[in-house]
Amino acid sequence: MKLMVLYKTKYGSTEQYAKWIAEEVNADISDVESFNVNSLDDYDTIIIGSPTYMGQIKMKDFLEQNWEILKNKNIYLFNVGMFPWEHPDSKKSFEMIPEYIRDKIGFSKLPGRIDTSKLKTSEKLIVKITKAKPEDNVSRDNIAPIVKWVKELG
Repeated sequence: MKLMVLYKTKYGSTEQYAKWIAEEVNADISDVESFNVNSLDDYDTIIIGSPTYMGQIKMKDFLEQNWEILKNKNIYLFNVGMFPWEHPDSKKSFEMIPEYIRDKIGFSKLPGRIDTSKLKTSEKLIVKITKAKPEDNVSRDNIAPIVKWVKELG
């Protein structure tokens, strides 16, 4: 089984998780911007990491645009954001992914970090309005469900 971890990152949390996952499951790894999508056929299993930004899972379009290639592969999406899975906004962002994709992929919502020193003024305002806590919840322990999913594939 050949594995690829593809990711998009905004502030580095998604990239950190992607690196840990690739190490744990012995996968190739690439940021989506430098990845040649024609290489998707080379992989049986693709783990996709995406930040959530402004209520959007940023790799949603990638999934939709490449679904014809991805639909017969093992696909796992993890997304990283400031709200936990239980928060209605997390569920709403996941539900923006078409149901025909959601029904065929593994999924986890992982906690990220908010480094207010890296935020634009408008982003700082959003953090204040949403009452998000500027803390670092990025931990290698958070990837356990993804690693378990890969190992169960065989």
